[in-house]
Amino acid sequence: MPRTKARRRRKPRQQRYEQSVPLVLRGRTVPRPRVQPRWSVGATLLVVALLVGAVALWLTFSPRFYVLQVEVEGTNRVSPEEVFAASGLERLHILWVNEKEAEARIVEQIPSVTAASVVCRLPADCVIRVEESPMLATWQVEGSLFWVDQAGGVIPATEPLAGGWYVTGPIGSGGQVDEDVITALVELERLGVPPQPVMYREGRGLVLTDEEGWKVIVGEGSGMAERMAVYARVKEYLLANGIHPLFVDVRFPKAPYYSVTNEW
Repeated sequence: MPRTKARRRRKPRQQRYEQSVPLVLRGRTVPRPRVQPRWSVGATLLVVALLVGAVALWLTFSPRFYVLQVEVEGTNRVSPEEVFAASGLERLHILWVNEKEAEARIVEQIPSVTAASVVCRLPADCVIRVEESPMLATWQVEGSLFWVDQAGGVIPATEPLAGGWYVTGPIGSGGQVDEDVITALVELERLGVPPQPVMYREGRGLVLTDEEGWKVIVGEGSGMAERMAVYARVKEYLLANGIHPLFVDVRFPKAPYYSVTNEW
């Protein structure tokens, strides 16, 4: 019988399989980056806008930010209430306060105040400091007394001002002494004329009384130094010649005159 060759059985091919596994580094897994949702940015902006709006409404409508009262310093004759009213700050929101404008209003509306300072801070705290002009004279109008300061401001008084002029006569329009009259009194005092009783007549100005007994019409406004110098020469002439006039008028220094017969 013929011999048949025995066939070798081929070994089955071994296939290699690689299994994917997560990368592990010493027992720690690398985290995946988180993706932030798109809506969170818009929500944040909305919250911020709401907060800003709420703060704006609070600043606008809260009574804490409105000037309802102030602290006033430096007043003697003027009341704090009058200063507050003149400032224009009452019930004004602190964000709309203009300190310089308030200062200007006070000085403009209150003649006796020569200077004002306004300082305001949050929430609505304001301090007003004022300087008042010094008193100059007592003014008598019929049976009423008033004190007059160097700005012409007038306030009611119950007694004469110690060491000041005592003027009898009408007060100018508006309840304030005319600036020319104030100027005349100030200049006379600077020239060494002691404050004394003096009359004021519209159209003639101030009328002094000389120690010799006659009247001296000096007028009003500036130029008192020249007028008083002229009067000194006129008086010297009168005394040297034994003349006792009823009045001497030196309102016009280049043409002074006197009268021994006519009333002034």
